[in-house]
Amino acid sequence: MEDEIGSNAILNSPPDRQRLIEFPPLDEEEDIEEDSQKRRNMLTMIVACSFVALGYGIHGATYSQWIYVRFEMDALGDNFSKLNESASKDPCFRGNHSDSPFSSQLTEAQTRTAHFSVLTTLCSLIPSIFVNLLFGACADQIGRRLIFIVPLAGNLVHAAIVWAVAYWQLDVNLVLIAYTVNGVTGEFVAFLMAVSLYTADNTTEGKDRSFLMVVAQAVITTSYFLCHLATGYFIEALGYAWPLVTSLAVLSIGFLLIVFFLQETLDRSKVERVSLLRGIRRVFSFYFQQPTNPTHKRKDALLLVVIFFVYAICYGDNIDTIFLMNEPFCWGSRRIGYVKSGFGLAHSLLPVFVMKLLQVVLSDELLCIICLLSATVERSFLAFSSHDWQIYTSYAAGFLDSAALPIIRAVLSRMYHAEKRGPLFASLAVIETVTLAVSGVGLSELYAGTVASWRGLTYFVLGCVSSFSAVLMLIYSLMVSRRQPRHTASEGSRNVNTFPSDRDEIG
Repeated sequence: MEDEIGSNAILNSPPDRQRLIEFPPLDEEEDIEEDSQKRRNMLTMIVACSFVALGYGIHGATYSQWIYVRFEMDALGDNFSKLNESASKDPCFRGNHSDSPFSSQLTEAQTRTAHFSVLTTLCSLIPSIFVNLLFGACADQIGRRLIFIVPLAGNLVHAAIVWAVAYWQLDVNLVLIAYTVNGVTGEFVAFLMAVSLYTADNTTEGKDRSFLMVVAQAVITTSYFLCHLATGYFIEALGYAWPLVTSLAVLSIGFLLIVFFLQETLDRSKVERVSLLRGIRRVFSFYFQQPTNPTHKRKDALLLVVIFFVYAICYGDNIDTIFLMNEPFCWGSRRIGYVKSGFGLAHSLLPVFVMKLLQVVLSDELLCIICLLSATVERSFLAFSSHDWQIYTSYAAGFLDSAALPIIRAVLSRMYHAEKRGPLFASLAVIETVTLAVSGVGLSELYAGTVASWRGLTYFVLGCVSSFSAVLMLIYSLMVSRRQPRHTASEGSRNVNTFPSDRDEIG
C-alpha cells in the first residue's frame, strides 16, 4: 500500500520534480565507468614509465661519462693509472695548472668517443627502423602492452651487458652487442611510440590530448633528469659499475609494473584483421592521395611530418657530456649531475604549467612555434659558450624545447580516427628512428672533426635546424588559419580559439 502511495505521489508530482528522481541513463553510467578506467590506465602508465625513465636516466648519465673515461684510459696509457682517482672530479686532469697538460690526449679521447658513438648509433637505430615499422604495421593487431614490453626487455639486456663490461673491464666492443640487442627490440623510440598510443587511447581529442601528451613526456623527462644529481655523487663515491647495476634494478621494476598491472586498451574484437604487407602500407598510407584522405589534409600531414623530421635531428647528438667534461669547462660528475638535474627538471615541469596557461589564448600550433624558438636560442647560445654562466643561460633559455615533439604528435593524432593512430605513430617512430640514426652519425662525426677548432659548431648547426623548424611550423599555422576563418567558442568571459585541424578527422 505504501509503495502504491509513493508511486502515485511521484506520478502526480510536477514534471520538474519527476526529472529530479529519474535515474541516470545507462549510457551515462557506462561513460563514467569508462572515464574512470581511462584515468586508472593513465596513472598506471605514468607510474611505470617513471621507473623506466629513472632507470634509463641513471644508465644514460653513467654510460655517457664512463665511455669517455674508458677512451681516456686508452689515450693516456700509463698516465691514467696515476690519475684515475681524479677522473670523475677533474676529467681534464688540470691539477694545479690553469690548462690541462694532457690536452692533445684528451682531444684524441673525445674524437674516439665520438667515433664510437657513431658505431653504437648504427648498431641500435638501423635495425630499430625495421622493427618499429613492424610494430606500427601490427600495432592495431597485437595491442599496446606488447609494444611496451618488447623494447623494455631489450633495454634490460642492453643495461646488463654494459654493466658487465664496466664491472669486469671487458672489451669495450662488447657494448656494440648491447646496442644491437636494443635495436632489434625497437630501441627507446618504440617505447615512446607505445606511450603516445596509450595516451591517445585514454584521452579525448583536442587540446586535452595535447596537454596530456606533454604531461606524459614531462613525467618521463622529469624522472630521467631527477636521477642525475644522485648519479653524480654515486659515481664519485663508488665509480661507474654500481650506478649501472642500479639502473638495471630500477628498469626491472618498471618492466614488472607494465607486465603485471598495465591494462590493454585495444579491443581486438573491433579491429579489422589485415595482412602484414597491408599493415606496412597503412603505416604511410595517409601521406598519399586516396578517397578518404582529402588533399589539404594530406598536405597538412606531410608538412607536420617534415617539421617532426627536421626538429628530431636536434635529439640525435650525443655530445653534451664530453662537451662539458672538457676544456674550457672541465666539469666533474657531481657538477654535471646537479646542473643536468636542475635544468632537466625545469625543462620537464615548466612547459606543463606554461602550456596550460597559454592554451587559453593560443593554439597548439603557435605554442609549438614558441617551443621551437626556445630550442633555437638554447643551441645558439651553447655554440658560443666559453664560460659556465653561458651554459646556465643557454639551458634556461631552452626550457620549452621538450614540449615541441609531443605537441606535433598530438596535432597529427587528432587528424585521424582511433583505428589509424597505430599506423600514424608507427610512421612517426620510423621517421624518428631514421632521423636519429642519420643525425647521430652526422653530428658525432661533425663534432669529432671540429673539436680542435670550434667545438661549438655542432650546436650552431642544431640552432639553425631548430629555427628552420619554427619557420615551417609558422607556414603550417598560416595555411590552416587561412583555409577557413577561426571559430570562437565563448566560455563565459573567456574565448578559446580553435583551428579547423582541431576538429576535422580523416576517416
